[in-house]
Amino acid sequence: ACALSAGGIAAVMGNPADLALIRMQADTMLPPAERRNYTGVGHALTSIAKGEGVMGLFAGSGPTATRAMALNFGMLGFNTLAKDWLAQAGVEKGSTVQTFGASAIAGFFASFFSLPFDYVKTQVQKMKPD
Repeated sequence: ACALSAGGIAAVMGNPADLALIRMQADTMLPPAERRNYTGVGHALTSIAKGEGVMGLFAGSGPTATRAMALNFGMLGFNTLAKDWLAQAGVEKGSTVQTFGASAIAGFFASFFSLPFDYVKTQVQKMKPD
């Protein structure tokens, strides 16, 4: 529970920087007449705050926090489980193979659980305000 909460809180705190990144990337894909023409991260952050208010910097923070919590669940929840699976399969406990193997398996599950939320987060953050 603590890992999920920590991931969610950190994601909300980092949301403005993530939002600026997504908006800057999306801006290059827009037709020239619709572009915001950000010159950098600082310009993106100030433009969002001026145009949408300070709370606009937290657009998509719900899906961002959910994504971080799902990522932590997948990574932390499956790392120990994967080590046990590998030990049962005959891999030496504490070995490099077990450590890297468990990390790879946990990374797969982290992606599996977080990618749906990542897609929603990106779509919400790319939206232009009404």
